[in-house]
Amino acid sequence: MDDGRFRVPREPARIDDWWRAGLARGPARLVLIDNGREWTFVQLEERAAGIAGGLVAQGAGKGSRIGILFPNRAEWLACWLAATRIGGIAVTLSTFFAPPELAFTLHHADVTHLLCARGYLDHRYDARLAAAFPALAEADGAVPLALEAAPHLRGVWFDAPVEARWTAGTLDDLASSAQGCARAAPPMIEAMRAAVSSADSAMMIYTSGSTAAPKGVVHSQATVARKIAFMAAANSLIPLDVEPGDRLLINSPLFWVGGFLTAMSGLTRDAALIFDDDHSPKAMLRAVRELGATSVSGAESVLRNMRDLEDFRDEDLARLKPQHTSQLAFFNRFAGPDHPRLTNSLGMTETLGPHSGDPGFVLPPEIGENTFGFALDGMELRIVDPASGAPVPAGEPGELCVRGVWLMEGFYKRERRDCFDADGFYHTGDKCRLMPEGRLLFEGRLGGMIKTSGANVSPEEVELALLDHSGILEAAVFGMPDPGRDEIVVAVIVPASGSGLDEEAVRQWVKARLSSFKVPRRVLFHQSTQLPRTPSNKIRKPALADMVRNDIR
Repeated sequence: MDDGRFRVPREPARIDDWWRAGLARGPARLVLIDNGREWTFVQLEERAAGIAGGLVAQGAGKGSRIGILFPNRAEWLACWLAATRIGGIAVTLSTFFAPPELAFTLHHADVTHLLCARGYLDHRYDARLAAAFPALAEADGAVPLALEAAPHLRGVWFDAPVEARWTAGTLDDLASSAQGCARAAPPMIEAMRAAVSSADSAMMIYTSGSTAAPKGVVHSQATVARKIAFMAAANSLIPLDVEPGDRLLINSPLFWVGGFLTAMSGLTRDAALIFDDDHSPKAMLRAVRELGATSVSGAESVLRNMRDLEDFRDEDLARLKPQHTSQLAFFNRFAGPDHPRLTNSLGMTETLGPHSGDPGFVLPPEIGENTFGFALDGMELRIVDPASGAPVPAGEPGELCVRGVWLMEGFYKRERRDCFDADGFYHTGDKCRLMPEGRLLFEGRLGGMIKTSGANVSPEEVELALLDHSGILEAAVFGMPDPGRDEIVVAVIVPASGSGLDEEAVRQWVKARLSSFKVPRRVLFHQSTQLPRTPSNKIRKPALADMVRNDIR
């Protein structure tokens, strides 16, 4: 494992620079195994180049919003490389999105070209898009789309044929459209690539915020390329202890920062990636035994489920090492009490992953479990009073604020003054303490954000979906501790008289409107008069959580 502190690199300046450096180290090297198919660097480069040419032939260029709706597959990487190479902004979309979430995001992000998987598990994205935009039924994919509900969207290309008249074709069709097109000729693509600046916007990642509407976090070319290089140089947070020749099974989605950094920084350290649509414990164990996976994604509960398989053997565990620091607890249980404990890291989408940590240093035993280390190089931390915004003394609790090189450009369609304070700090909503020596202690969230299985859920977003049901008069959503998922989403419902609602009906209602991880795992029914309230008649969620705690167990 790398040791010592490390600094923000000056290179690479752009995503394409990062990729070409890896390509130059060995075009024939294995880059990934996608559901059993092996891809070398040069094969993935050829696919990315073809898609880039097709995008340009279809009118994309500097600043175009290119939507990428794929699970972890080679096509995700190829589309991301293609979009950012020509100066476009890769809008990374969640495969969990239900039709209303897709409709909101494609409209809000002003997506011009959508590159899409036909299906994943039991999801069919042509059906979801048709449900999101009913006007597609009247559209003809042979001409650019014109949808009032997504006014900038001009075409949708899938990775395989679909029976829908409104599609523009497949990714192969997209790549073929560059043939004979002067503006998509190789010299023009190279000229466009050369014109991409390190300061250009490169990625837009949607994240649940403290309010109901998801927010588009915008990061620049330099931030993305250098954060990948920075985390790879650290090799002690995300990812952890990666060596050349390792094979990383990445189940954490690439459209979430944790999976993205693990994959891209792993490639920087000359590891190969393994993608598999099957995320079951059996599939993970098969990847270890048959594909040589040296680490696997997941929380401790995921790893424990794999270890609990009947045919699991001790030598299987001996082949594995932690993929990131949050897995250390699992491995430490089997390594003995003298196994060195490293700190976790603290970060967010707005800082493209960690802003704090203890890279390369083993913690002394007296350091507490809730420490998240020091500000990483290039970042500044400040603790303020949540009400006044005034800084608080060292060691006192307050809201964590961050600024520095990894901080986002801003939220898409939000003025800068609505994103940052007068000193350029972003207020995270995390309740923390900053000790005199600079060590950060995390104490929880100031708001009601729910953290479940690594994903953030806005309670307000779930409540609004519930209140759209005519049989629901009131709804309160909050998180409750869960040993396997950090927290679970809990909803307390005040039903209308005669609604006939039960827990499963409520869950299905939410599932049709929001991503699956936002669906309440427990739904409880109460009368309005039973709920604890403030003098202004608002539901007191902490008191309500205490009231129903025994019902959740």
